[in-house]
Amino acid sequence: MKHLITPIVAALALCTNGCTTRQPAFVRVENGHFTGAPAYYVGTNFWYGALMATEGPNCDRDRLCRELDSLKALGISNLRILVGSDGNTGVVSKVEPILQTAPGVYDDRALDGLDYLMAQLGKRRMHAVLYLTNAWEWSGGYCQYLEWSGRGTYPIPREVTWQTFVDYVAQFHEAEAADSCKIMLKNHIRHIVTRTNRYTGRPYRDDPAIFSWQLANEPRAFSEANKERFYEWVSRTAKLIKQLDPNHLVSTGSEGEVGCERDIELWRRIHALPEIDYTTIHIWPYNWSWIRKEGVEEDLPTACRNTDEYIRQHAEIARELRKPLVIEEFGYPRDGFRFEPGSPTTAREAYYRLVFDHVVRSAAAGDILAGCNFWGWGGEARPLHLRWQVGDAYCNDPAQEEQGLYSVFDCDHGIPDQIAQTNRTLDRYTRALDAPAGNRSPEALLGRLRKVAAEGKVLFGQQDFPFYGCHWAYEPGRCDVEACCGSYPAVLGCDLGEIELRTGRNLDGVPFDTMRREIVRHHERGGVTTLSWHPRNPLTGGDAWDVSDPNTVRAVLPGGKKHAEFLGWIDLAADFLNSLRTPDGSVVPVLFRPWHEHTGSWFWWGEGLCTPEEYRSLWKMTVARLRERGVECLTVYSPSSVEDEHEYLERYPGDAWVDVLGLDAYHAGDAAGFKARLDKSLGVMARIAAKNGKPYALTETGQEGIPTADWWTSVLLAGIGEHRPAYALVWRNAPQTVKPGHYYAPCPGHPSEADFKRFHDLDRTIFVSGTPAPKH
Repeated sequence: MKHLITPIVAALALCTNGCTTRQPAFVRVENGHFTGAPAYYVGTNFWYGALMATEGPNCDRDRLCRELDSLKALGISNLRILVGSDGNTGVVSKVEPILQTAPGVYDDRALDGLDYLMAQLGKRRMHAVLYLTNAWEWSGGYCQYLEWSGRGTYPIPREVTWQTFVDYVAQFHEAEAADSCKIMLKNHIRHIVTRTNRYTGRPYRDDPAIFSWQLANEPRAFSEANKERFYEWVSRTAKLIKQLDPNHLVSTGSEGEVGCERDIELWRRIHALPEIDYTTIHIWPYNWSWIRKEGVEEDLPTACRNTDEYIRQHAEIARELRKPLVIEEFGYPRDGFRFEPGSPTTAREAYYRLVFDHVVRSAAAGDILAGCNFWGWGGEARPLHLRWQVGDAYCNDPAQEEQGLYSVFDCDHGIPDQIAQTNRTLDRYTRALDAPAGNRSPEALLGRLRKVAAEGKVLFGQQDFPFYGCHWAYEPGRCDVEACCGSYPAVLGCDLGEIELRTGRNLDGVPFDTMRREIVRHHERGGVTTLSWHPRNPLTGGDAWDVSDPNTVRAVLPGGKKHAEFLGWIDLAADFLNSLRTPDGSVVPVLFRPWHEHTGSWFWWGEGLCTPEEYRSLWKMTVARLRERGVECLTVYSPSSVEDEHEYLERYPGDAWVDVLGLDAYHAGDAAGFKARLDKSLGVMARIAAKNGKPYALTETGQEGIPTADWWTSVLLAGIGEHRPAYALVWRNAPQTVKPGHYYAPCPGHPSEADFKRFHDLDRTIFVSGTPAPKH
């Protein structure tokens, strides 16, 4: 039976897509995903949060609140935080103030700081991963417990050989479970986990601001002989925490294979424990000698390859365990291995983009990689010394490292922008997990495209079909396609070109008021709308096809002489998109497809008119501005026909900026050649879509005048073949008195009408019924 989207189905979609479920009080893991918090996220390491709230030389609660607000504005809600430091003051390489000054003896000011931080996180609906101790010396941790248990003063790694330090700290797991060093840590864990917050009056075990308790920062066995004892310690400690607090998740804080004595099976075993709720890895290209100090930029490809592989091998195990994977530490130095805030970070930005894209792709596919916490947020701090000293503002670089080595400061604009846009995309994909497929929201629309493609079906679309046809114009309800087959196209294509002129009409003369009305009407039928944009050349004043000046893109980017004016143009597009609402005020989500066919050079943004980086900057600037203006849409990236993945992705702005992969491919020349080119291009897209977890579509196609009578079944469908584009949109039917021969769908009496009816009747093609859905 013919697959139609009926008004009843559309109405049901509108109803079910509007339903919401109440979030649980605590974060949980269900079917390999986090619930009660974003299922996918970019978070940060903010280990010094509790220290900054502690009364003393470094106390700055005003700054703490400002930093939390800044992080929240970037979409960051997951912070990885040190509970506190142990031992004596004045120890080189150790952060202060001290929480536990002697075994079981706590500075109440530090406990107050931890309470204050947790209360502030709760107010902002943010979450903390609280690590209870540290395998490294910079907060005491293992080393301090060993010193307290009589093993002698612990060595500082930078003052002794690495092996000397390892031999010392390895004693922690050489010790039996009843040894005083382990008993002291056990008592510390009990003291913190059972604490009641003095600001909220709420026991920590009842605080939903806690994402998880973490055994330690980067716990290691520190020797081959210790591996079994290490496993047993993880098991005992996780069980203890679950007994003390059954409400919260428990995690290890492990680096992965590197932190398990290069034994990935040991990593599997500790994360297979039922008391461990999710898996963790850390990735450090410089610390692990993947890059050289003098090769930060040059060695980036090596760092990226190794990172890809490290994520892949751990994700495979996480899938088997059905537990989320979090990259909870990663960092990359500044260009030239510099430390000053605001100094260049081009290599770091590229590396962060790689990690972020892994998470976005996982979110798009509903896969196991749930999040990442970059190391880390330095915010408004400005280092005063190469190494941290008491009284200095906290960066995110611990006391043993150069201040500014890995910190992201608020003046490092490139990375904060990446974080904000990535979190906006991840928020959408998180919401898409629970959104029924439909057209009520961007998330539901994304689900619908995925569902259609998974079923091997194709939504049929046409540009401008409700506005005019071959022999008519502006007759409500009329449509050439509907006149031929009794159904409307499922996808309506419109164009915003010349909205920037404020004349009230687009470049093809369609009034924007009419366009708005028909988009809403099509939405209520259950249809989908996609909008392209052919803006005039802002530098020359010519149309979108004016390629006389190769500096146009550069002129509209930040710093260009047309930048401010062009932002105003984008705002006009945003105003129109935001005006697309149903009578009850609900948003009509659309597919927005800017800067299309850029692999050619016939538009002022085309390949020959700007560099790949300039094109990516244009795309990001446009989408970022729309998002700032509150536009609810999916974005579509659509070059012309391509030969390979490199050509398709050369100007790709990144997974956080694109929701749907598109392709514009028109029938020119002989049918066999067109079908071969289409098959190749769709094959390229299918491979990329499989990697990126995104649906793909044939965003423009057709044969002008349709001289081939059986073009629909023998050429278009044959060219699509076994590929699975979510939709295929043919171009417009221009009034023949205005533009003779310019039409891409049949009207009654056309030679291809009979074949089009066969195309319509196939179970594979999806149209919408002609009756508008009831008002709601």
